Amino acid sequence: MNLDDIATIVYQPKNDHEPGFIYLMEAEGYHGLIPGCYLRRCKIGLSRNPEARLDNFHRNQPPCNVKILKTIYVEDMADVEGELHQQFSQYNVELIKSQEWFDFNPVQFLMVNWEFEKRSLHVFSISDLPIKLIIFSMIGVLSLGAIAGTKLGFSHKPDSQLNQARCKT
Repeated sequence: MNLDDIATIVYQPKNDHEPGFIYLMEAEGYHGLIPGCYLRRCKIGLSRNPEARLDNFHRNQPPCNVKILKTIYVEDMADVEGELHQQFSQYNVELIKSQEWFDFNPVQFLMVNWEFEKRSLHVFSISDLPIKLIIFSMIGVLSLGAIAGTKLGFSHKPDSQLNQARCKT
């Protein structure tokens, strides 16, 4: 086995055109002022594991408090990240080693959050609903059924009572 075979085994490039997460991180307290606007220094990136990415980021970057503000699950991480970088390119911070940092004023920050929501794949599960909502919804449906039944002439009385009531009239 030669050195090229070992390098091939050790290094396997990742395919970012697969499902994963897009995250929005913020460097807290790292801001500037534009007349009347407070800027938020944010990073739009991709990761299969955003929490591990944040830990790695803390270990390898200059000390500043960075937190994840939002993550979304998408089908193609590279495409969605590229679209977001392109859409917000005018707010890009000119850094030597990274093209993923942006300065957003409050309106731009709302726009970024809106774009994240639009692109998010919402996978619905019953566990997302609060138990009280489920219970009250079931009670509401049963109540509507009971009201509709009485209005349409359906009765909850046994057949023997219904026959006696009909015979008396």
